[in-house]
Amino acid sequence: MVRASTHPTMSTMPITLASIPSALETREGLPRPDWEIIAAWVEAHVAEAEYESTWSNLARDWCDTLAAALPSGYARSESDNFLMLANGDGKFAERQLAWCEHARRKILDTLPGVARDEGYNDGGYGKHVVFCFYTEEYYTYIADSSPEEGEFGGSSGTFIDRGYGHFVLQRIDGAATDRVIAHELNHALVRHLSLPIWLDEGLTQVMEDMIVETSYFQVDAEIVRRHRRYWNAKSIDTFWSGESFFSADEGQELSYHLAQVLFRNLMADYPRKILDFLAAADYSDAGNAALLKVCGVALESRVAQFLGAGDWSPGARYGEDRAKDPVDPSSPREQGRTQSKHPKFP
Repeated sequence: MVRASTHPTMSTMPITLASIPSALETREGLPRPDWEIIAAWVEAHVAEAEYESTWSNLARDWCDTLAAALPSGYARSESDNFLMLANGDGKFAERQLAWCEHARRKILDTLPGVARDEGYNDGGYGKHVVFCFYTEEYYTYIADSSPEEGEFGGSSGTFIDRGYGHFVLQRIDGAATDRVIAHELNHALVRHLSLPIWLDEGLTQVMEDMIVETSYFQVDAEIVRRHRRYWNAKSIDTFWSGESFFSADEGQELSYHLAQVLFRNLMADYPRKILDFLAAADYSDAGNAALLKVCGVALESRVAQFLGAGDWSPGARYGEDRAKDPVDPSSPREQGRTQSKHPKFP
């Protein structure tokens, strides 16, 4: 959290990223703010009453600085709660900003006490930031927040929950972009919770369908067969830890689908308890203790309901794995806490 300085020193000059020493560095050919340095500078130089306007102004400067480093045509647009950097005519950005505002209202109304609109930086200040890139710029930008080694599945949108959290979209005209915005914005509005990745993605896919008022979700004999071939006592650990959501094989698709199956079934069976479960779930045990406390059932039994009998527990193996590598920022499971993706399918 960013706290008020005891003796703030207010500057009469507009605050920009360039005016804060060491606030910017270049990676992957693009300017990248160091939000820890920026937050410390704001704490030391800005009165708390000015935090909201200061962070929004810094976000505007961030958009403009990035636009200057991108191919021509990128420009910043703004609505009451959002800043968007996009390439194209003003009508495109205007329409997308209106959809962002609609999706925000829908999420906050549907998840009272769970979704929270506090801005994206670690102190909860500033407007929401959306970058809408063409494909090449999209993958160049998100490469800085992606795991460094191995192959990982593609995406059409990414919420980067690090520093000044923001979401990044591939420019896809039409309803597909609406889906990605709904998906990534939901990630943003529940970022304050300690959700395990499967629950974050299950909730977010359901909210995405509710916002766009249509769904690709289905369960048939073939998808059940694929799940039962793929999941076993070893692979289910990667689901609970979140690693499978970054898999380059069919594990990514099946992970998103299984997350949605589990969450939809919980909604159907415990409609009056689902918000309490979301509020209590913790990433450290994949949400198992919260489910036992709130609903009186274990995750293992919920998976068995769909996959059949098996060793589906996130218990000892998951706990041991977390203890060995609890906060390694380069591991896929920690990447899942800082970078939640909208997959390329249905």
